[in-house]
Amino acid sequence: MKYSAVLFDRDGTVIFDRHYLSDPEGVELIPGTGEALAKLGKAGASAYLVSNQSGIGRGYFPESGWYSCQARLEELLCAFGARLADSRFCPHDPEEHCSCRKPATGMWESLREAHGLEATDCAMVGDKPEDLRFGINAGLAASVLVLTGKGTKSAEKLGLDVDEIVRKRFLPIPAENIPEDWLEHRGAPVFLFAAADAGAAVDGLLAL
Repeated sequence: MKYSAVLFDRDGTVIFDRHYLSDPEGVELIPGTGEALAKLGKAGASAYLVSNQSGIGRGYFPESGWYSCQARLEELLCAFGARLADSRFCPHDPEEHCSCRKPATGMWESLREAHGLEATDCAMVGDKPEDLRFGINAGLAASVLVLTGKGTKSAEKLGLDVDEIVRKRFLPIPAENIPEDWLEHRGAPVFLFAAADAGAAVDGLLAL
């Protein structure tokens, strides 16, 4: 399948997860991510970023911290010939029960409206169960859980064989590992995968 766009979580997926990151000096690409986004672009697909940033809502850092880190991220990606087509972030505390914090789909809806995206040819890549559920809730064609960041713990919670994921790099998540309540409002088939990292996720998605 050819994807027109892939949405990526930021912390733990594209860059190393620094708790409540707001200093651009702490922005560091996970190895292979720059090359992966460049490969995605060469294949004709756009990369987007969707990130929960509750540190803003909790008062730990201002929104300017997000923007300064994003500027640094763009610089790092540029060195690999990669770029983000656009990004969205949720600035709310989880207790606010907003419509944009993943797994809610507000960030997807905003990007869809801004760029004319079609869910059926888009995919999601992230390191948490919320990222998988975000992809399901948005009706995206596929969602991938990576082992970087909090991904290993996330995979273990789902009962996945982490060693097998590392060995095979990219493989489907068995239906029996998907909680039934994730699928309550999804009529179309759900395609979920696990991958060693963002590079393996991109390679796997491009090969589907």
